[in-house]
Amino acid sequence: MSEIDERLAQQLDAARQKLKAVGNDVGQLLEPYRTLILVESAQGVIDNGGLIYFFEMDWPGCPPYRIFSDAYRRIGLDEAAEDIDNAAKSFGFEFPERFRERRQEFMDKQFGTEDDDGEEIDGLWEVQWTDRICGNDSVWQSLSLWASKNGADVG
Repeated sequence: MSEIDERLAQQLDAARQKLKAVGNDVGQLLEPYRTLILVESAQGVIDNGGLIYFFEMDWPGCPPYRIFSDAYRRIGLDEAAEDIDNAAKSFGFEFPERFRERRQEFMDKQFGTEDDDGEEIDGLWEVQWTDRICGNDSVWQSLSLWASKNGADVG
């Protein structure tokens, strides 16, 4: 494990403890722990399946997607933040974070899905989402460096 990995693991452990202390309500977390939790949560999902997986999720409390994009901006990843914002806007309706079924219908129509027999149904691909942050290690490095500069050093 690299020095950055070890430091980030400690920072995230501290953030998780603080989150537990506020009843798992990320809105009650102070910085820098809120940003640590938001980026870790989002990036963990994005790394597994891109923005499609991110938007398939019903995040606890259905927070506005901008809290995630703002967290990416705080750690210096403006392009990642823009990717989330642009994808959220592409749904074409207000408060997409509140309407999982509508999000899923949109994604199925745009990006394709499978029918009940497992046959692929092509999508229209009228919108394009980028997955440039999927599997991007610089996210974790940026998060760790930002957290260290903003008071999340532990041990």
